[in-house]
Amino acid sequence: MYLYPKEILADTYVSKVGGFSSELDEREIGINALALSMNTSIIANETEARLRFFDDRPLPYFLRRSYRIVGLEENMDGFEASPNGEVVFSEKCELRDVEGRDVIINTVESFRIDGDYSSVVRALRRRVWL
Repeated sequence: MYLYPKEILADTYVSKVGGFSSELDEREIGINALALSMNTSIIANETEARLRFFDDRPLPYFLRRSYRIVGLEENMDGFEASPNGEVVFSEKCELRDVEGRDVIINTVESFRIDGDYSSVVRALRRRVWL
């Protein structure tokens, strides 16, 4: 059993930052592939997530950067930084001094909206013009 990621709400998880990897692109995060399959409904290399660190001033949801979640296998650089399902960032990303911090992984948009914002727009229009 892996400690992370832990589901706290539907399609929303908590983990810790385990480190950095040179194998990941700037817009990718890596998580131990076995931890993903055992603890989450996240589909590796397909699911997009928006992240938020605890104690950070939150940005509006749609202004947060989106990351593709990569399942880290044993032969990949960064696997050692995710033994219990911790999040691994790319060495190319701007984040520094985040190792060990708690992070919220929000995949709701990827599973519920999946790029089709028409229902969101309709709901907002009904709310605004009622």
